[in-house]
Amino acid sequence: MKRILDPRTKLLLLVLAALYIGLPLHFTTELLLILIYILPLFIAGFYRWSLLFLSVYLVQTLAAIYLLPDVNNPFFIFLFSFLVHGLRVLLPSIIAGSYSMKTTTVSEWIAAFKKLRLPNALLIPLAVMARFFPTIKEDYRHIRKALAFRGIGTNFWDLVKHPLQTLEFILIPLLMNATQVAEDLTVSSLTKGLSLPGTHTSIVQLKMSLFDWFYLGFAFLPLGFYLGGVGS
Repeated sequence: MKRILDPRTKLLLLVLAALYIGLPLHFTTELLLILIYILPLFIAGFYRWSLLFLSVYLVQTLAAIYLLPDVNNPFFIFLFSFLVHGLRVLLPSIIAGSYSMKTTTVSEWIAAFKKLRLPNALLIPLAVMARFFPTIKEDYRHIRKALAFRGIGTNFWDLVKHPLQTLEFILIPLLMNATQVAEDLTVSSLTKGLSLPGTHTSIVQLKMSLFDWFYLGFAFLPLGFYLGGVGS
C-alpha cells in the first residue's frame, strides 16, 4: 500500500537532513540514515528513484574505500573527494528534497505553512517560491517546443555546440520572464487573501497520521545513535 507523509513531516525530514550534514556519523549509522530517507520514496511507489539513490550511495562508498586511496594527483583527489564524500553527505538532503517535490502539491505546502502558523512575511515568499520553479519549468518547456517548431535544435549536444544560441534563445527569455512570473505569483497570492489576518480556510485538509509520528521517531534514530556514541 502506497503511503505519503504529511508535508510537515517532510519539512522536518529536510531540517534533520541539514543537521546530519554537520555530524560525523559512523558508517553503520550513515547507512541507516540513507535507508530511512530512501524508504518513503519506496513506499510512495518511486521504485526506480529509490534504487537509483541507493546505487549512488553504494558506488560512492565503494569508491571511497577502494578508489580514492590510490589517487595521487591533487586535482583528482579534490574531484573524487567531492564526489564520494561531499555529495554523499548531501545525499539525504537530495533524497528528502526529491521526495518532497514529487509527492507534495503547492496547495499542500501552503496548507502546511498555515498549520505551522508562519507569519505572513514568511508565508507569502514561501508560497511564491513554491509556485515559481514549476512555472519557470513550464515556461522552459514552451520555449523548447517553440524552438523545435522553428527547426532549432534543443537537445543536449545542440546546446553544447551552440552555447551563444542557447543564451540568446533560451536563457534570456527565461530571465526576462522570471521577474514577471514572480510579480504575477505575488499578486495571485495576495488576491487569495494570504496577507489578511485571522484564520484562513483551505480545501486541503492535513492531519498527522500514526505513520507520520512513527516515521518522525524513526528519523531521529541516527541522531540518538550519534549522541549515545553508538558505533563510534
